[in-house]
Amino acid sequence: MNFWMRGRSAIARGLNVDLTHSQRHYARILERYVKSGMDWLELGCGRHIVPDWAMPIESQREMAGRCSRLIGVDADGAILEHPLLSSRVMALGGTLPFRNQSFDLVTSNMVVEHVPEATPFLLDIARVLKPGGRYLFHTPNFRYYLIFIASLVPDAVKQKLVWWLERRQESDVFHTFYRLNTREQIQSAAGSAGFEVEAIHTITSSGIFSALGPIGWAECLILKAQTVLFNGRYNSNFVVVLKKR
Repeated sequence: MNFWMRGRSAIARGLNVDLTHSQRHYARILERYVKSGMDWLELGCGRHIVPDWAMPIESQREMAGRCSRLIGVDADGAILEHPLLSSRVMALGGTLPFRNQSFDLVTSNMVVEHVPEATPFLLDIARVLKPGGRYLFHTPNFRYYLIFIASLVPDAVKQKLVWWLERRQESDVFHTFYRLNTREQIQSAAGSAGFEVEAIHTITSSGIFSALGPIGWAECLILKAQTVLFNGRYNSNFVVVLKKR
């Protein structure tokens, strides 16, 4: 760990700032909801449940193994690289090719921000869930300052910035709409689709400027302010649990 990273870690400890990445938070919450024998649908599954640095692949394999089946749905060819699925289906949310009441759990990791219409999307998920089933998703908070700024940036510029800051390929960066990315949007669309909002976890992440020396140090102050001010309203991410009525 270099000087700047050590300094950032020390500042975070001094300010009591949690630098746990939101993917790790999501993995811990998700693990509590995956029960033995359930039918699980991963919507927009990509190539993994969570990155292996957020949860070791063997732990993900154990979690997936609890289920009767884990079906992945995606419109992207990355689904072919997913090692833990029972079945792979090329499809989109909103037009899921499954019978009514097929699943106990539906999950999405960084997907709903790409959905253009929230209520039809949630209605389709409610349709395929069994009564009492849950939809659990992880998504950015639109009120987080970097997400708000990103929403104003053209996609071509955004792709280059994402590569520079996060080393994500252009093929892994998709257009965003942010229709389920405030607490109010979530509550409104969930109610319209027949869901009870069981939990909205507003969580922090690790920031994105850790490799930029003093900027990464200053970011710790912003992360602290987000958590302390306005009851975490401006934290970076949500993990949401909706329960079908």
